[in-house]
Amino acid sequence: MLGRHHLVISLATVSPVILPFTDFNPALVFSVFFGTVIGSLIPDTDSRDATIFHEKVKGLNGDFGLFFNDFMAPVFPVFGYGTKYLIYKPAVMLYDHVIFRNSYSFQEKHRAFSHSFLGVITMVLVTGIYISPLVVFLGLPVFYLTGFLGGYVSGAFLHLLEDSCTKKGIAWNSPFSDTKLKGGLTTSAKPEHTKNPRRFLYVLTAITSGVVFLSFSGQYSFTVFEVAGIGTGSVSLAWVFFLKLVAKVELEE
Repeated sequence: MLGRHHLVISLATVSPVILPFTDFNPALVFSVFFGTVIGSLIPDTDSRDATIFHEKVKGLNGDFGLFFNDFMAPVFPVFGYGTKYLIYKPAVMLYDHVIFRNSYSFQEKHRAFSHSFLGVITMVLVTGIYISPLVVFLGLPVFYLTGFLGGYVSGAFLHLLEDSCTKKGIAWNSPFSDTKLKGGLTTSAKPEHTKNPRRFLYVLTAITSGVVFLSFSGQYSFTVFEVAGIGTGSVSLAWVFFLKLVAKVELEE
């Protein structure tokens, strides 16, 4: 999928789960959302012209697009180039030549290290190590870092799930296995290729709207955790439907 698809679909997936907690701790909710934004784009640090390297997200329209590109996108290159040169490249070299000793190999190629379980977990842990001194220096509570990293890992794994819907697919257990999870969608900006991701986004947005209504309308006596549970269940069902019936994702040995 394109960068903007990763961004908005990941945000729309996380929103019904985390928005009910806004009254509880809005700053924590924001840290989760910010982590999700970065995580949804960071696996593409293995690509030359990825969205995470730019200060603008192409294709984001309307007031949301203007706001996002003015206030959030400018920090993308910090995370993009920082991850590429301080985590991605050193990690690939370490795994290939020291830990695996050439028994297994990632190499620096697209949809390899940064699009695997091992790669995502490595990037999350090392990013946490890099950011921790800044959190301590600013005197921020540790749970803000936890919220950011929780959003980061959620966004990164959602990125992998979204790419699994495409014809190229993802080898989640790379480099230990070449088995791929792949679907029938084509990565392209052509309207006929963006139709299904766009429609899926509408479904996720409708679920988010329902969760917001239940959370803040005051007409129903659901607890925060009950509303979050409804949101989680709803987006999970939407994803199952999208993966199986729309993207037609299957395992390929």
